[in-house]
Parts: sequence; structure tokens; C-alpha cells
Amino acid sequence: LPFLEATGGSIMLLGEGGQYLIGPQEERWDLAMLIRQNSLQDFMAFSSNADYLAGMGHRTAALEDSRLLPLVEYAGSSILPQE
Repeated sequence: LPFLEATGGSIMLLGEGGQYLIGPQEERWDLAMLIRQNSLQDFMAFSSNADYLAGMGHRTAALEDSRLLPLVEYAGSSILPQE
């Protein structure tokens, strides 16, 4: 994804999906992608790039369903958030 890299982003994980271990049994995901972006502004710059958007119709037609879930990484070395 050259437009992702141009805005400082990178793919952290691209994996084959399947049925949930916990969740609706009728749902199944074929593919999951986790990307890292420096900021929401950088992600918005990536997702609003005219050249990226030009290919959006093909991607949308190929997908039955999709999700976009923004996450914010906890700072520090602890896995759990500090109280």
C-alpha cells in the first residue's frame, strides 16, 4: 500500500480469518489487516488520497462486509492500563 507508507503508516499484520472463538457463530472473516499509523490525521490523509480513492470501487465491489476499528496504543511497558 504505497499511499499508506507515504503517510507514515505500515501493515503490522495481515492474516487469514475464520469463525470467532467468542462471538456470533454465523460470522466469519476471510481476512484481517492491522495497520499502524502515527496519528488520526495521518490516517485521514491516507484514506482521502485521490489516487487511493480512485481504486475504491474495485475494493468495495470485492467485499461483502468490512469493519474499521480505530485503536489507540497504551503508552508504557505494561500490558494493562495504569489506574
